[in-house]
Amino acid sequence: MSTYLIASNEVMCRVLARRLQALSLPSPIRWRAPQWLDEADACIPAEQAEDPADMALLDCSGVEGDQRALLDRLHARLAPRRWLVISDRLDASLMLHAALLGASGCLAAPVSAELVCAATALIWAGGQCFPRTALTLGDGTPLSSLVCPVGTTATG
Repeated sequence: MSTYLIASNEVMCRVLARRLQALSLPSPIRWRAPQWLDEADACIPAEQAEDPADMALLDCSGVEGDQRALLDRLHARLAPRRWLVISDRLDASLMLHAALLGASGCLAAPVSAELVCAATALIWAGGQCFPRTALTLGDGTPLSSLVCPVGTTATG
């Protein structure tokens, strides 16, 4: 199993990679630029093909065009078991699209490394991390897959 950091900001990736290693995420932690998802013909080395993505962190910030298409490419290329989306244009349609593809959380950029690590730890533990606004997407009706079941001590 492996962890993927997909982001344009190399400095952020270096800091996050160092901090995420302390969370005991699956190793190795691989850094890729978002353009890597566009390289459909790029062959994935044999060791990576046999080592599926268990965790992915996708930073869509600064990516031009439709960020939902980037989510689609991540899902098609890696199909990670757990993943977190960071976006500077986080809106209801992007959160809903991410959730329907199987993302475990979304964060609005700019965001601190501490918050990213906390959200990643929560997701790695099997939880979800969506902004409170995601609970009432679109028509104001709570999206049941994002709401904690009755009887838990979880809040938001």
